[in-house]
Amino acid sequence: MILVRQTFQAKYGRGDELVGLFKELHARAEFPHRDSARILTDASGRFFTVITEYETESLGTWEATFAQLMSHPEMGAWFGRMTDVTESGSRDFYTIVS
Repeated sequence: MILVRQTFQAKYGRGDELVGLFKELHARAEFPHRDSARILTDASGRFFTVITEYETESLGTWEATFAQLMSHPEMGAWFGRMTDVTESGSRDFYTIVS
């Protein structure tokens, strides 16, 4: 199993908006990782940090489901709203050992 962790730096004061957008995305019927999806926010460190995590079977599975998710026409509008409130982001993949 692979853990996918995406770390986003929201624009100052806009962390709650970014959280709302990820909740909206996770609520969609097509979101393939709904059962393992988590949204985390900063309790220390950089202000307005939002992290999403979910588990997937393999990197290949992640690539296929990410491509499928991004191919939906409504994702363009959602992504535009997300980039309006985001300064930067990164994605990390971890092998789950236990």
